[in-house]
Amino acid sequence: MLGDVVELSVVVRDLEAAVERYTRLFGLMVHHRGESKEFGFKNAILPIGIGHIELLQPTDPDKAVGRFLARHGEGVYLVGFECQDIPGAVAHLRREGARVDGRRPDIAWVHPQDAHGVLVELRHRESYG
Repeated sequence: MLGDVVELSVVVRDLEAAVERYTRLFGLMVHHRGESKEFGFKNAILPIGIGHIELLQPTDPDKAVGRFLARHGEGVYLVGFECQDIPGAVAHLRREGARVDGRRPDIAWVHPQDAHGVLVELRHRESYG
């Protein structure tokens, strides 16, 4: 069900400072920047290997990323795994009793309480060409 790790999301207090640090220290380049009003964050995608690091700065303290920063401080928020059959994986996980947000056919999230504190994402691999 789980393939390669293709995403590592890190919550940060200051997106610009984090981008500067990741690019300077690790030689990464920003592929894309965006903002999600729905999930309450702005982000930067930095490709690495077969996947990417996503830096997330909360824009809404009442949404999940903002609550994570308030409770845990900066750090790893999400690990994304390549998954070829997301609907099938969602069905399997639900049969096993996991709470899964599978409202989209191309991506799903397993509740952190069902994965020992890690928000697990099931997704398809992206290309950065």
